[in-house]
Amino acid sequence: MFILVACTESLSPVAEALAADAVVDVRLEVDPPTDRAGITYEIYVRSFYDSDGDGIGDIEGVRLKLDYLETLGVQTIWLMPIFPAFGPAGYDVQDFGSITAEYGDEDALRALVDAAHARGMRVLLDLPLNHVHREHPWFLAASDGDPTYRDYFVYGGEGQGWWPEPQGENYYAYFGPELPDLDWTHDSLAFRMGLDLSRWLEVVDGYRLDAVLMLVEEDGVIEGSAASHALVDEISRRFPDKFFLAEASEWEVEKSLSWLEEAHAVTDFPRREALLLAAAERDAAHVAEVLAEQGSGALGMGSFLGSHDVDRLASVVADPAQRRALMVANMLLPGSPVLYYGEELDLPNAQTASGQDYAWRAPMPWDSTSQAGFTSGTPWFTPDPSYAHGINVAEEDQDPTSLLNLVRLLACVRAETESDPISTPTASGSILRWTRGEVSVEVDFAGGYRVEGSVCSV
Repeated sequence: MFILVACTESLSPVAEALAADAVVDVRLEVDPPTDRAGITYEIYVRSFYDSDGDGIGDIEGVRLKLDYLETLGVQTIWLMPIFPAFGPAGYDVQDFGSITAEYGDEDALRALVDAAHARGMRVLLDLPLNHVHREHPWFLAASDGDPTYRDYFVYGGEGQGWWPEPQGENYYAYFGPELPDLDWTHDSLAFRMGLDLSRWLEVVDGYRLDAVLMLVEEDGVIEGSAASHALVDEISRRFPDKFFLAEASEWEVEKSLSWLEEAHAVTDFPRREALLLAAAERDAAHVAEVLAEQGSGALGMGSFLGSHDVDRLASVVADPAQRRALMVANMLLPGSPVLYYGEELDLPNAQTASGQDYAWRAPMPWDSTSQAGFTSGTPWFTPDPSYAHGINVAEEDQDPTSLLNLVRLLACVRAETESDPISTPTASGSILRWTRGEVSVEVDFAGGYRVEGSVCSV
């Protein structure tokens, strides 16, 4: 059992309700769809837009670009971790209770959320629940023998994933020795994490729950344990008016769908694999088979082509025509398409690595001016030089044949057919066909697409 509660001294109404084991309505004044995420846009705040010239993207920079996101039909904004962390991407959290100073503060976050709500968008924070960095104060105290903090981590095993520590016991760290796993079976840890969970849900609309597959190791089950499902279920039940997108890196369709019992939407690893195989082998059956197995559950899946964890599509699939076909499929098949920032521009991996982060996490190119219009200062990561050759928002905005304007067209088609039934896709060779209401769609994974019956145009 997991107890997500909060301390009883000087608490907000949300925390007091949780401490009393009650459910409280903390819904903000926004009413986006609650059955699915809609078009979701993943943002690496550090690389999106710098509002103050320090070379680092910030929360205010995201707010300033909301009009742009609105042209893409974005309904859900997913911010990669904004908490203080030891690495730039933020998945090795140092403090769940504050915002990294380079990005801004709570006032900046509230201003972003208010502006997003005014446009009918929700905002999700990325929440790494599985682990912290080994330099986190909790783990340092545990390593010094503090019994309270030793309850926060998993000790005593051996074999793969177990690492030695100063007290003579091994600690468990699924993602490597730098990232010790948290032990959610201890109420003291759940109590402490519950404080921060409730705090930020007073501001934002929900969480993207990172690495839910590995949350709780139970009776030798490392991935997808019943206890991990139970933890996500409890979080969802404690915050019934918030939205949760679960990153469940399941490769089997049935296991992937099982997370929809606890979360509103789930990242669709089986479909991504099928889409890339369809392009590589010119065989649409890969996608048709996955969708047939998903059935109505496909509506709850967050389908993606790229993310902060993988190379950009433009650096994986060489043929631009195939990339366009994949984008059409990802945007118009049932479910919630997830766009990784810059993907709508056909942005490739950066050619010049910064030494600080992966090549697919370089700054967003806004125009062809110095530093891609990302900053007026010295960027923390050199933008890919493609920004000077047409791969930027300003130039693609003016080009009716650009990928950016194709994505806008596809967003329009989705909006037009939002309440319409979607037929079961059928495959014939490299071609996949389906309908969204009166709109017929055909994608040729060898490189081509057709969308007919829509009133939308670029």
